[in-house]
Amino acid sequence: FVRCFVVDTARWLCFSLLNNNTSYGRSRRTNMIPSATYSLQCFFVCVITAVFADERKMARDQAKPFYLRDIQIGSTTLPITPVTAIIMILSLFMLLRGATSGTKSTATASHILLDGDDAEKRLTDMKKEIKQDYNKFKNLAKMHSKCPSGKSAGGKLGKFKPGMMVPPFDKAIFAKESKVGEVIGPVQTNFGWHLIWIEERELVE
Repeated sequence: FVRCFVVDTARWLCFSLLNNNTSYGRSRRTNMIPSATYSLQCFFVCVITAVFADERKMARDQAKPFYLRDIQIGSTTLPITPVTAIIMILSLFMLLRGATSGTKSTATASHILLDGDDAEKRLTDMKKEIKQDYNKFKNLAKMHSKCPSGKSAGGKLGKFKPGMMVPPFDKAIFAKESKVGEVIGPVQTNFGWHLIWIEERELVE
């Protein structure tokens, strides 16, 4: 009903305005002063057009699914939809998770990598030879390791966090029973067989 009333009133005023404008055009040649009725009709056309546009916007908003409408709390309407709110919450969660990821366990380790059918046996013999001597470990890595780190840095892999290495290797290093400063292995991965030496490690529960 309101919409019909607004439309009919706007049409009537526009029609009257056009008629008045024609009369005004004729009178302009005589006195160049617009009538008060013409100015008043212009004002009402602007007001009704604005009201009608606002009503159309409200109708469009009501036609949207609830999750695409602005959130309304009592008489207050927030300029944000439920979908946007959920995205913001998830983004905040991911940012906080990334900010706290620095508290994970870390380790610094070296390894000797061999492949082939006799790799496990050869590494077992090396382990007996190395015992607790890290210098022997580094020398054997330079002489025998198939990993590029062996030739250049005595098997050093640097510092890393859980999940950065292949699972069997990762598990061997971050297991509580694996001791720092001792040879671990042989450990098999998809690259071959490894002897591992943990130089430093910080376990965070």
